[in-house]
Amino acid sequence: MSVPPPVADLPALADAFRATFGAAPWNEAWTDELARAALGDLLATPRSAALVAWDGGVCVGAVLGRDQVRDTHLSHEVQEMFVRPERQRGGVGGALLDAHLNAVQARGITSVSLLTARESPAEAFYGRFGFRRAGRMVLLVRP
Repeated sequence: MSVPPPVADLPALADAFRATFGAAPWNEAWTDELARAALGDLLATPRSAALVAWDGGVCVGAVLGRDQVRDTHLSHEVQEMFVRPERQRGGVGGALLDAHLNAVQARGITSVSLLTARESPAEAFYGRFGFRRAGRMVLLVRP
């Protein structure tokens, strides 16, 4: 399993996370405090795994996930993946995801899931790595 980045890296990860999800098509309004809390909680989760791409001391992207115990096996859920908007479509995301999936497979895990926006550029990106819509699953939210 890849080792989660040290807590000292959290500000850099949060900055890249906010840059990514603050841009189109997401247009989310993450504060620095909430981004750090969300990523810090994820990295503190048992069985978490993370890969981070750096360029000159700047976090340009990351993929974070966790292994989950299922009824008959372990599965893996990619919980966050982000690449700074100015670095997208340059191979960073593909390299990160490919290395992350290889590390998951090396642990003997064959089932990987993630959530993303329907009919978005992200859905097309993940499709190139063999992800498909889960036919029987539906995301429910409240309110």
